[in-house]
Amino acid sequence: MKHKKLIIIALLAVAAGLYLFNKPHKQDPHYYAAVCVVINDMGKPASTADFMQKMQEVIVNENSSYAVDKVAFDAQSAQSAIGHYQAMSEQDKAQAAQGTDACLSKMLPGVR
Repeated sequence: MKHKKLIIIALLAVAAGLYLFNKPHKQDPHYYAAVCVVINDMGKPASTADFMQKMQEVIVNENSSYAVDKVAFDAQSAQSAIGHYQAMSEQDKAQAAQGTDACLSKMLPGVR
């Protein structure tokens, strides 16, 4: 009887761990806006790695020097935002390059 309880508890722990490990990543709109800053203010990145580095600069530089809770860079959110931009049509990319407001209208989910 005791072994059955331990097995059930172990299975529940494994199931909870798998759920937490595989749950979808929540997107942060700051990363979509950071794409717009990179595209419009820093120049089109030469590669995905360059894009990622520029995104990190934007996110980290959003922190005020007096901020208590500094925003940490999340590579998964950055990669998702970069992927969203790269999946856009060439026409949408051209419109996004016309300024931050135009870019935000193309990049932010649900604002099309």
